[in-house]
Amino acid sequence: MKHKEIEKEWILASASPRRKEILEELGLQFTVCPAQGEEKIDTTDPEKTVAALALQKAREVAEGTERPALVIGSDTVVASRGKILGKPHSEEEAFQMLKELQGAEHMVYTGAAVVDAQTGEVILNFAEGTRVSLYPMTDEWIRGYIATGEPMDKAGAYAIQGGCMPYIREIQGEYTTVVGFPAARFWQELLKQGIDPLELKRTGTDQAEELPFRACIFDLDGTLCDSVESIATSANQAMRDFGLREASVADYKIFVGDGVDMLIRRLLTYAGDPEGTHFEEVRERYLEYFETGCLYHVTAYPGIKKALSRLKEQGAKLAVLSNKPHENTKNVVESVFGPGVFDWVQGQSGRFPRKPDPAGALYIAEQLGVKPEDCMYMGDTGTDMQTGKAAGMYTTGVLWGFREEKELRANGADAIVSRGEELPEIYEKGRKKV
Repeated sequence: MKHKEIEKEWILASASPRRKEILEELGLQFTVCPAQGEEKIDTTDPEKTVAALALQKAREVAEGTERPALVIGSDTVVASRGKILGKPHSEEEAFQMLKELQGAEHMVYTGAAVVDAQTGEVILNFAEGTRVSLYPMTDEWIRGYIATGEPMDKAGAYAIQGGCMPYIREIQGEYTTVVGFPAARFWQELLKQGIDPLELKRTGTDQAEELPFRACIFDLDGTLCDSVESIATSANQAMRDFGLREASVADYKIFVGDGVDMLIRRLLTYAGDPEGTHFEEVRERYLEYFETGCLYHVTAYPGIKKALSRLKEQGAKLAVLSNKPHENTKNVVESVFGPGVFDWVQGQSGRFPRKPDPAGALYIAEQLGVKPEDCMYMGDTGTDMQTGKAAGMYTTGVLWGFREEKELRANGADAIVSRGEELPEIYEKGRKKV
């Protein structure tokens, strides 16, 4: 086998799927190792902020890297009327951000940094800005957009390449800066340093090498368990109590997947209350009903229990990550599969942001004692695919759940399976290192 010696590799110190996609489109070969440290800055200037945070992230990962590598850090903020708008912490904050951005131009700044992991040398560090203006949005449209979940992990609460696209009036500057990484400026700055970005690839052979997985992390609803009836029954009971329109089980397959708050928002929008005037009371009543009804007609999907047994025989560590409330998640898992099947079970508790934020998946990998790249992540929605990809895990979409193949592929699934029996086969093959 021919062995090709390569001097250094690229490492991306970010869990952002947008940055990953941009670097892939540039033709770079890299690994993902997200920075985990607390963001610390001492400036309110948006350009200095993103440059400093990008460098902070790159340095953190570089200091923990022993192999020859150049580490890329990046950060994005929106600046409007003298204020910095990062990622919203709540749906109401997202609403206020989108209202803030209407009627005037705003700036999107993205910083980039490259640090040599061996020497600590800062190869480059800069910030790039792009001017953006939006068409007017109605409050109803904004609420509906927020209900999709997309704004919650975006600086300024919108994605120029996503659902906000119809309201982008004009941009002045580099488009990819708004998406999340200033690709052209990054490339040109490297060339000025005498670095050809495509010459830095992973050390290895010119033939793919198979590396084993060590753990499997599963979504719960729609992946391990058919639980939509339990959710629909409890939620419809809550809606009936307040004289609101109920939804069908088929509708709930679209509404679920992004946590309780988003479920209720979507349900109220469907029922003719897009402003969410009944949100608090319906949410509280739903949780009351679901506390006792979370197991109603809940069953494991065909072939899943057999697949889990096979995976354990292969030495896999097994875990569950769900946007369902934590106690309900534990209750369902133990009732359907029995105690001791899974090494870790994690539901929504407020400790981590809900999926698609990768924090929960990364925490589970840490608890299992494995690297993110050694994990398979499995789910049935676009949210799950975004979660797995953002965590740097091999991400598999399942077709027996609540969503269609088109959604899974559009959100970056590495593999698609239609039967539970296929999961041990993928695990056994391992991942490819090129």
